Amino acid sequence: MDPFRKGDFIRLKDIAKYYIDRFHGGEVNIFEIKSIEESKIEIAEYKGTLLMSDIEPIQINGKDDLQIFYNPIIAASVIGPNERPPIRKTDYSYYYDHFKRCFFEDKNFQVHIKERGLQYVHEVQHFLIDEFKDYGLKIDTY
Repeated sequence: MDPFRKGDFIRLKDIAKYYIDRFHGGEVNIFEIKSIEESKIEIAEYKGTLLMSDIEPIQINGKDDLQIFYNPIIAASVIGPNERPPIRKTDYSYYYDHFKRCFFEDKNFQVHIKERGLQYVHEVQHFLIDEFKDYGLKIDTY
């Protein structure tokens, strides 16, 4: 398993242990790491410091990671002086399903993930950031 980095998505081992006022009535156990210092971390939406022993990776399984969607940065369109910019709608579908439609080196992203043996969301984030300089994964807050 890859070590955690700033920006990675993680789960809390015991979410009930912390007061977190957040979306979905607090049922979604996905958080983004804001900072890491030795064995202490800070996560978005929680004021305070956690220990590394309080967190765990999120498995790619369609259950624990279901509230994650893929919204990559798209290069700007070229438009003429009298043309309107194209309207782009965010696709909130499950990121792993979305990966069937995303290709790199003649393979879809799911194939790359399987070939690399990636099991956790933060490992997918590392693959995306290493290859494309942006992981594009977001937590669905609605």
